[in-house]
Amino acid sequence: MKKKFLFFYERLSREDGDDESCSITNQRRLLNRFKDEHSEFHDYQVEEFIDDGYTGSNFNRPNFQNMMSRVRSLYGNMIVIATKDFSRLGRDTIDTVNYLEKIFPFLEVRYIAINDDYDSKDYQYGIDFEAKFKNLINGLVPIQASTTQKRIKMEEALQGKHNGPVPLYGYRYTADREYEVDWEAAYVLQIIMDLLDQKKTYKFIIKFLAEKGIDPPSVYLAKKYNAKLCKTSSIWNKTTLKKIARNKAYLGYSVRHKEEACVLGTKGTRAVNKANQILVPDRQQGIFKKEQFDRVNDWLDERASKRSDKNRRPHRISALYKNVCCAYCGRALSRRRQSEICDLYICLEKRENPLSDCVFTPIKTAELEKAVLEAIKFNMRLFIESKNRITKFLNCNIADSQTAVERLQERVEEIRLKKMNLYGEFKAGDVSREEYLTKKQELSQQIAPLEARIKNVEEGMQRYDEANTIFYSDFARLVDEFKNEEALSPELADAFIEKVLVDKDHNIEVVFKFQDEINRLRMRNAG
Repeated sequence: MKKKFLFFYERLSREDGDDESCSITNQRRLLNRFKDEHSEFHDYQVEEFIDDGYTGSNFNRPNFQNMMSRVRSLYGNMIVIATKDFSRLGRDTIDTVNYLEKIFPFLEVRYIAINDDYDSKDYQYGIDFEAKFKNLINGLVPIQASTTQKRIKMEEALQGKHNGPVPLYGYRYTADREYEVDWEAAYVLQIIMDLLDQKKTYKFIIKFLAEKGIDPPSVYLAKKYNAKLCKTSSIWNKTTLKKIARNKAYLGYSVRHKEEACVLGTKGTRAVNKANQILVPDRQQGIFKKEQFDRVNDWLDERASKRSDKNRRPHRISALYKNVCCAYCGRALSRRRQSEICDLYICLEKRENPLSDCVFTPIKTAELEKAVLEAIKFNMRLFIESKNRITKFLNCNIADSQTAVERLQERVEEIRLKKMNLYGEFKAGDVSREEYLTKKQELSQQIAPLEARIKNVEEGMQRYDEANTIFYSDFARLVDEFKNEEALSPELADAFIEKVLVDKDHNIEVVFKFQDEINRLRMRNAG
């Protein structure tokens, strides 16, 4: 028997502005009311998927992708996806129509956009012109909003206005939203610049600041302004020191347009070349002297140039790039290949943070990649063996089960026909009431165990079908694609690996992207 699922999808992004009707709370309330008002959905199992803060101009949203994976894993059941309106599903006209006219029908998914009065069961040959026009308008909204926001930000940048709720480390806001020097932080900045001017190493400076108990910028600003700052480090590191040393804002410039959107209407950004950044001089009091700033940056450029020449020899692309981490400190391991013999993954935490207690020891690349490849191949082999075993079982038993159900159903129909004939005899007066009731009860008692047997066989077949959706999943497709691979390639690792954790004793834990499917295979194999 098919199961019934009702998926609520809710989305909110910046282009929706302050429109309360688009809030997640309002969307949830609307979807729940829709379910309560339509009795056909009362026995549906409800699941909710929310993407808060993701644009509708593309479908690269984590919970939308999770929902589609769930849809594919439940293929063959009754699935309904409901949203507040078309714009919650997506604002890109081409991709949204593709989902409505191709992907959802292919996966046998019914889609409902409540406020647009759209139900795909009423449009078996695709969406109507009005719905397509609404999607076209929805597609223009984020582009228009992004264009307007970009124009306003560029005008502010050219005027040298400061943006953001938290000021740059070393400054604080005045009542007029101008920068004035925060002398407590400025003192730390000058210490860093003086040490760099003396050509002290990053390692020396980090150790010095940590021993003095001086908070890094992210921690200092979080404490001072009670703000949660993203993409910043809670410890002093080389990257933080380089950003401070090269930031022209500490010479009095307003530095804006440091990044821009990759595509209008999307959240993806890319760094802007320094030559194209907007610099407005004399916007605040400088903290560094220009002569010292130039001297330090010339020295840093010289060091970077020497390092670039040293590292110019070719490197093989690492199959586990950014996917392998130290189990102790959580930092991504770096690959160092000095020769064919000396090819290692190392943790730079101790090198860049002298006070770190990380105890990771380098591991050979060949040892690590061999272990990861064996783990992947083991799981692919487990999948293939399970599929072959189940296919063999299918060929031997499913046909027999279907035949058994048909025979039992034929027997039930025969008994029901006898009951109808018995009733005819009773109405014709050929059988007394007492004899009719007695024989009717006997026939009914014969039907009950037959129907119970039919139910048991069908439930067994249904359990089997549900248990084997894995054999039609993305995991199955990737196994079929990579089953003959004999070496760990970047493509193979990216397909299956979420991350790899290595501890100081070189114990290796591989976290797979399809961990749920793998766990189901192992449980089935153990059973």
